[in-house]
Amino acid sequence: MTEWCDFQARTRLIHGPGSLERLGDLAREYGFRRTLVVSDPGVVAAGHWDKAVEALRAVGVVIGGFHEFGENPDAAMAERGR
Repeated sequence: MTEWCDFQARTRLIHGPGSLERLGDLAREYGFRRTLVVSDPGVVAAGHWDKAVEALRAVGVVIGGFHEFGENPDAAMAERGR
Protein backbone atom coordinates (compact mmCIF):
# COMPACT_ATOMS: atom_id res chain seq x y z
CA MET A 1 0.00 0.00 0.00
CA THR A 2 1.38 3.41 -1.02
CA GLU A 3 1.18 6.28 1.43
CA TRP A 4 -0.29 9.50 0.14
CA CYS A 5 -0.11 13.05 1.32
CA ASP A 6 -2.61 15.88 1.18
CA PHE A 7 -0.82 19.23 1.29
CA GLN A 8 -2.30 22.69 1.02
CA ALA A 9 0.22 25.51 0.66
CA ARG A 10 -0.48 28.91 2.14
CA THR A 11 -0.29 31.46 -0.64
CA ARG A 12 0.19 35.19 -0.24
CA LEU A 13 -0.79 37.32 -3.21
CA ILE A 14 0.08 41.01 -3.37
CA HIS A 15 -1.05 43.06 -6.35
CA GLY A 16 -1.94 46.57 -7.39
CA PRO A 17 -0.20 49.83 -8.17
CA GLY A 18 3.26 50.00 -6.60
CA SER A 19 3.33 46.35 -5.55
CA LEU A 20 6.53 45.60 -7.49
CA GLU A 21 8.31 48.38 -5.62
CA ARG A 22 7.40 46.59 -2.35
CA LEU A 23 9.38 43.51 -3.39
CA GLY A 24 12.50 44.51 -1.44
CA ASP A 25 10.53 45.05 1.76
CA LEU A 26 8.81 41.69 1.32
CA ALA A 27 12.13 39.95 0.68
CA ARG A 28 13.51 41.47 3.87
CA GLU A 29 10.36 40.39 5.76
CA TYR A 30 10.94 36.79 4.66
CA GLY A 31 14.67 36.92 5.39
CA PHE A 32 15.91 36.60 1.81
CA ARG A 33 19.65 36.92 1.33
CA ARG A 34 19.88 35.31 -2.11
CA THR A 35 17.20 34.55 -4.66
CA LEU A 36 16.70 33.34 -8.21
CA VAL A 37 14.44 35.59 -10.27
CA VAL A 38 12.83 33.60 -13.09
CA SER A 39 10.95 35.45 -15.77
CA ASP A 40 10.16 35.31 -19.44
CA PRO A 41 11.70 37.53 -22.14
CA GLY A 42 8.50 39.61 -22.47
CA VAL A 43 8.57 40.62 -18.81
CA VAL A 44 12.25 41.53 -19.21
CA ALA A 45 11.50 43.60 -22.33
CA ALA A 46 8.73 45.46 -20.48
CA GLY A 47 11.23 46.51 -17.79
CA HIS A 48 9.57 44.64 -14.91
CA TRP A 49 12.55 42.34 -14.36
CA ASP A 50 14.86 45.35 -13.91
CA LYS A 51 12.48 46.93 -11.39
CA ALA A 52 12.25 43.70 -9.41
CA VAL A 53 16.01 43.21 -9.35
CA GLU A 54 16.55 46.85 -8.36
CA ALA A 55 14.12 46.53 -5.43
CA LEU A 56 15.81 43.34 -4.24
CA ARG A 57 19.36 44.64 -4.57
CA ALA A 58 18.39 47.82 -2.69
CA VAL A 59 17.88 45.70 0.44
CA GLY A 60 21.03 43.64 -0.09
CA VAL A 61 19.59 40.53 -1.75
CA VAL A 62 22.04 38.79 -4.08
CA ILE A 63 20.33 38.00 -7.38
CA GLY A 64 20.60 35.13 -9.82
CA GLY A 65 18.46 35.47 -12.92
CA PHE A 66 17.08 33.25 -15.63
CA HIS A 67 14.85 34.27 -18.53
CA GLU A 68 16.15 32.26 -21.47
CA PHE A 69 13.02 30.35 -22.40
CA GLY A 70 9.90 30.82 -24.45
CA GLU A 71 6.22 30.06 -24.25
CA ASN A 72 5.31 26.53 -23.19
CA PRO A 73 8.82 25.58 -22.00
CA ASP A 74 10.03 22.18 -23.09
CA ALA A 75 12.51 19.85 -21.39
CA ALA A 76 15.52 21.50 -23.08
CA MET A 77 14.50 24.95 -21.80
CA ALA A 78 13.96 23.58 -18.29
CA GLU A 79 17.37 21.92 -18.42
CA ARG A 80 19.02 25.26 -19.33
CA GLY A 81 17.37 26.77 -16.26
CA ARG A 82 18.57 24.00 -14.03
